[in-house]
Amino acid sequence: MTYAQVAVYGFSDKVGLLSFPRINYAFEMTMPYSSTTAAIIDSEVREWLGKAYDRTVQLIEEHKEHVAQIAELLLEKDILHQEDLVRVLGERPFKSSEPTNYDRFKQESIQGHINREQDWMIMVQHPWNLR
Repeated sequence: MTYAQVAVYGFSDKVGLLSFPRINYAFEMTMPYSSTTAAIIDSEVREWLGKAYDRTVQLIEEHKEHVAQIAELLLEKDILHQEDLVRVLGERPFKSSEPTNYDRFKQESIQGHINREQDWMIMVQHPWNLR
């Protein structure tokens, strides 16, 4: 994914707004750029991944207590739901004025459950409606 950001989507200042999409020919052994450009891409990707790793370690160290609490919860339960995470971490520090995709998913799931329950009740009360 990081290679794509650098080499395909042009997110790197060092490589610039160039795009080198991968062409998946079975016997293609050449690159659409020089070995110098390949070295720049590799260096940029390595730098980005190093920064991401350092930031990840920093966040884990800053929030060590929360990480430990979540690990303990995972030992108790195989699956954590949003409510479990809110209980440990608290509410999100920012609220969107619009529902998130997860909010929409939950609402659709609840509505689907209600509809199935209503359908079941109709079938139980009026079995002659079954086809």
